[in-house]
Amino acid sequence: MTLSRGRILGLGLALLAAGAVLAFWPQPEPGVTEAITRQVVRMTAAAERKDMAELMEGVSESFRSGEGWDKRQVKGVLLGQVLRGTWVRIFVRDLQITERSPSEGDFQLKIIFGRSEAGELEDLARDSMLSAYSILGTFQKEEDGEWRVVRAKHRSLRPSELL
Repeated sequence: MTLSRGRILGLGLALLAAGAVLAFWPQPEPGVTEAITRQVVRMTAAAERKDMAELMEGVSESFRSGEGWDKRQVKGVLLGQVLRGTWVRIFVRDLQITERSPSEGDFQLKIIFGRSEAGELEDLARDSMLSAYSILGTFQKEEDGEWRVVRAKHRSLRPSELL
């Protein structure tokens, strides 16, 4: 069977149309657990890059901490933690998420800040300065469709609690 120029053109257009349908097909929204996990990863990566604007984009304007801090005050605390020193590595451990509703979820995690060139948590202890915290909080899907932290409280972790 030989293909004429018209058939080849028609087949090409059909493939192009099929590709466009697949590319623009609505993607299902991620569930609460997936959305919060993605936001934690995004915020952690921003902190490692010392991109405070992107990091703070994940914090709601209505944010309140267990310590009574608002968004502006928590930014100051994070600036001190992230911008102090040269190398910052941030490791998130034991992330647990509990869905409260389709637009809200609680989280608990351990976060370890290290001033080191280590790429793996196991290598972080050598020639490093460490600080670690347990953080409990709530993410909420806001009116613009973005997930942001609305509440959080932290406590320092002892080295024995990291294992």
